Amino acid sequence: RFLYPETEQHYYDPFLLQDMDKAVGRIEKAIAEDAAIIVYGDYDVDGITAASLLVRALRRLGGKADYYIPTRQEGYGLHEDTLRRLAKEGVSLVVSVDCGISAIAEVEALQGVLDIVITDHHLPGPVLPSAVAVVNPHRAGEAYPFQDLAGVGVAWKLCQALWKKLRGEDFLQDLELVALGTVADMVPLLDENRKLVREGLRRFASTSITGLAELIRIAGLKDQIVTAGNISFILGPRLNAAGRLETASKGVELLLSEEREKAAALAESLDAANTERKAVEQEILAQAEAQLAAVDTEKARVLVVAGEGWHPGVIGLVASRLTEKYYRPSVAICVQDGVGKGSCRSIRGYNIFDALTACRETLLQFGGHAMAAGLSVAANHVDDLREGLEKFAAIHLTPEDYTPVLKAAAELNPAAL
Repeated sequence: RFLYPETEQHYYDPFLLQDMDKAVGRIEKAIAEDAAIIVYGDYDVDGITAASLLVRALRRLGGKADYYIPTRQEGYGLHEDTLRRLAKEGVSLVVSVDCGISAIAEVEALQGVLDIVITDHHLPGPVLPSAVAVVNPHRAGEAYPFQDLAGVGVAWKLCQALWKKLRGEDFLQDLELVALGTVADMVPLLDENRKLVREGLRRFASTSITGLAELIRIAGLKDQIVTAGNISFILGPRLNAAGRLETASKGVELLLSEEREKAAALAESLDAANTERKAVEQEILAQAEAQLAAVDTEKARVLVVAGEGWHPGVIGLVASRLTEKYYRPSVAICVQDGVGKGSCRSIRGYNIFDALTACRETLLQFGGHAMAAGLSVAANHVDDLREGLEKFAAIHLTPEDYTPVLKAAAELNPAAL
């Protein structure tokens, strides 16, 4: 099952997921009524591929489907003002992909105004949004046998269910997009993910998705066997670049494009954006390193850097670089109009979400998990935040925690392999 996942006969039944029948029923109704459907995604590769996949599928089924992706400045997830605007424009159904599980207030505010179906793979809180359907393999009491699908994986399960119900057929299209989003989102490549990625990778060389073919060409991978590594380091960053510097809509537009000339122009634009992203990242990293020159990084328990006008789309990458180099929890903050937006990366043993929770009085907003998080802070409280994170580290970390550890599962004699 691990080495040859493609020999596994079947994908799991999508209707094992809670609310899948409700999601399919509501979408079927929208298609039958020729009602406007908006697929609401996220600006990372998982969100871009999930939105593209679902829009392509709904259009094939005769649905009047389009998409919406917020900008990084607008922020992740469902926004009430955007949902109200879509409703005013005549949209009757919004289907989220790779987001929405925490949009309790936003969904509640749109009751009776707009129907919302949520598909997501992020961890749900104790309360679920009051949507028409909430499809998420992490829901409590879930009968679905595999939890670790990416957002695009959950969207693909919805397509599978729609095809089964409306056409009585197996849905095996666009597995390239599932592989692209699954690898880029760094979910475990095990079980159903492994089968989806293996099958998807095999289709890259002969893909009929024009935009993906052009992205492969511009990245210099044409006529090569595309690997998971190629997705992580070559294709993913190019697709991500639009969402980091401009708008991720360009990525969806590329994957939906059927005209080769248009797709080629979009792929070239993403390639140029990726080159620009690298330059912007290097410039901010150099400024961050200049700030750290005045700090004893051996003694510092947490690294916090901040800069006026830093680009919000690359600060997460800068925080990652600092954590990789110094093996310290790192926070990079871009400041604009007196407010700092920060991105955090951590190390084993330092739960950055818990650390931010301990500093919540210093912060305007925060969210995330143990190893990565985002925050908003008033510019004049950045030093207070640094102090709070240092205090948390003093209590929870020992000097040994600042030495990277490689955990080996087992010793193997090469002859045994």
